[in-house]
Amino acid sequence: MLLLLWGVVGIDRLPPWEQALTDFLTSLPSWVGSLFSLGYAFGLLYGLGILIAVITGGRERRGALRDVGVAAIVATAFGSILGFALTGSWPYVFPELGLDSPDPRFPVLRVVLVTAILVAASPHLSRPMRRLGWITITTLAVSAVALELGHPSDTVGSLGIGLLVAGGVLLVVGSPRGYPDRSSVASALRALGLVVKDIQINPEQSWGVRSFTATTESGTPITIKAYGRDATESQLAAKVWRTLWYREDAQTLGYSRLQAAEHEALVTLFAGRAGARVPEVLAVGEASSEIALLAVASGGSALDDIDPADISDDLLLAVWSDLVQLHASSISHGSLTAKAIEVKADTHTLVDFSLGSLAIGEVERAHDVVELLFSLSLLIGAERAVQTAAAGLGVDTLASTLPYLQLPAISTKTRKQAEEPKDVMKEVQAAVVGATGQKLPDPAKLRRVTPRNLVMSGLLILMASALIPLFTSVDYAAVWEVLETATWGLILLALFVGQSMFFPQATATMFAVPRPLPFWPLVTLNLAAKFVSLAIPSAAGRVAMNAAFLHKFGLTITMAVTQGAVDTFSGFLVQCVILIAGFISSDVTLDIDPVDVNWAIILLIVVLLVVGTVITVLRVRRLRDRIVPIVQQGWGTLVTVLRQPSRAFGLLGSNLVYWLILGSTLWLVLQAIEVDLSFGSALVVAVATDLLGGFVPIPGGVGVAEAVMTGFLTALGVDQSAAFAATIVYRAITFYLPALEGFFAMRWLERNEYL
Repeated sequence: MLLLLWGVVGIDRLPPWEQALTDFLTSLPSWVGSLFSLGYAFGLLYGLGILIAVITGGRERRGALRDVGVAAIVATAFGSILGFALTGSWPYVFPELGLDSPDPRFPVLRVVLVTAILVAASPHLSRPMRRLGWITITTLAVSAVALELGHPSDTVGSLGIGLLVAGGVLLVVGSPRGYPDRSSVASALRALGLVVKDIQINPEQSWGVRSFTATTESGTPITIKAYGRDATESQLAAKVWRTLWYREDAQTLGYSRLQAAEHEALVTLFAGRAGARVPEVLAVGEASSEIALLAVASGGSALDDIDPADISDDLLLAVWSDLVQLHASSISHGSLTAKAIEVKADTHTLVDFSLGSLAIGEVERAHDVVELLFSLSLLIGAERAVQTAAAGLGVDTLASTLPYLQLPAISTKTRKQAEEPKDVMKEVQAAVVGATGQKLPDPAKLRRVTPRNLVMSGLLILMASALIPLFTSVDYAAVWEVLETATWGLILLALFVGQSMFFPQATATMFAVPRPLPFWPLVTLNLAAKFVSLAIPSAAGRVAMNAAFLHKFGLTITMAVTQGAVDTFSGFLVQCVILIAGFISSDVTLDIDPVDVNWAIILLIVVLLVVGTVITVLRVRRLRDRIVPIVQQGWGTLVTVLRQPSRAFGLLGSNLVYWLILGSTLWLVLQAIEVDLSFGSALVVAVATDLLGGFVPIPGGVGVAEAVMTGFLTALGVDQSAAFAATIVYRAITFYLPALEGFFAMRWLERNEYL
């Protein structure tokens, strides 16, 4: 990152030492220049040779192919886009082809690509190959400067990009050099007082930890989990990812390999104390600074490796009984599937408590039940799985999981084991309904209006009807005249910044709702809401979508609508604070002719409207029965949120970040067309446009938002043509493009049964 920063700061700057180094290299004899050309070409050939080697390496090189392929693609894309955004020029790809007098550019793309490939591949290479790789990278960098393809700072920044991308890939997926080998594990176990033999690498591995099987001196089979040097980072990355994406309990997060091993050992011991059948913990600890270990006695074969005909009902009842005892002691397993149940003779043990927790609530209890139900249904059929669950858990406990008996509640790893997971879930739901006599929660109302295809077709027609009038009235000549001289690198940066607005929207919902929700589906939900808002006026479509989504996770429709209101109200508070701060700070000065307005009459009208609305709601019973409970519950929920500093800070902070992103997007667009407007003014314009545009019941504020924003920018002294061009670009980035993407987002949500 420091090397990259060095390169960025050095753009269009050539300090004396860089000039001297460049002059020295370019003044060398021509035969030396030929060697530099050869070295520059050899760098590419060596990088491609490594890439071909991992492609043709078969199964053993799949990990290397993944690492090298991802690093190469990301480094090339990131380097090219960054270079264009900062300099307005694309980097050279093959300067050997007809380029006689190149001008130095940032970055030097070949240095970026080869560095990323060789560093990502280095853990899979022998030491001589790694050393040759670093010599190649050094030669390539020097040759790039000598051939005037980049200044020294440009080449240093290019090295930084390659190192940053390759390091990031190895951080996320783990490095083979960070996984302990068998001899290291044996030595570490001896240091912990456990002598083992016949250590073998387990065929099934999980992210960030290496699993082994072995036997003790007495012949007892054991399972070993070894956390190596890279386990600290890769375990944390894996668990953060799974917490956000799969809605797993954040309490399982650990910040060191020793904590990860100790956590699983602790939950296993407490589970045994609660009466569940668990393996004996034989050793746990950190034998050295390089490795942390957990060794437990092996209980036999995994349940999903046994013939279903050999699985008795008594065994299944014993498993469900263990789960009851765990939950009675506020312990969850976290990933209870048939794979986590080991069977030996007539007994069983529950293994792998790595995602377990010692402080759980309703969600964690339900997750254990539905995960095991789904997994057992794949193995022995839904009817038998549910029958044993009803007998082992009790009908009432099984019925309480119905709100969570949805496909999104099942982990992706378990879901992928089914060829048709939707069909399996329907069978499980039907079996639970039959066993408990309860009804499934009402399906989301959004899907009961009309059949799915009719709804989607109708939304597309409405969207088109909203867009066509706007696009036919745009003065494209005036817009293009302004954009012809724009800095497109800044517009691309504005596009990147603007598309990130869905992340704080997702976190705001997560803080507004007391139950854990998956992060990525929430991001997709907010993207889909743009599509719906282009077809349905005001916030009606968004409210319906949020309610349908939250209903899938066990919230009632009333509670879901209430949580949406809390999120909306907190966003309104942030908008008000931004507007007040903007005008008080004198950062925003509107050039508007004074208008003679009787504010007393306007205030009286507003008060009468509010009072009339309240009286109407209270006097009309039908309205009172529908609205008053929602208001009461919403107020209670808001008070609850504000009383919890972490949730209040997260909710208000997420909304603030959202508006800072939109303000930054508008400011970057204005800078791209050379309009000198302060960031504070751009932020106020974005907020005020959203507030005023929301009062008009037109889908997405199409036409209205454009007129309002253009008017605000003109009042701030921006030329009308430039103001209109900036508005069109801003709205395209923050609304029209996301609305088109939202169609596919909505299809994804429906396909994965989040809506």
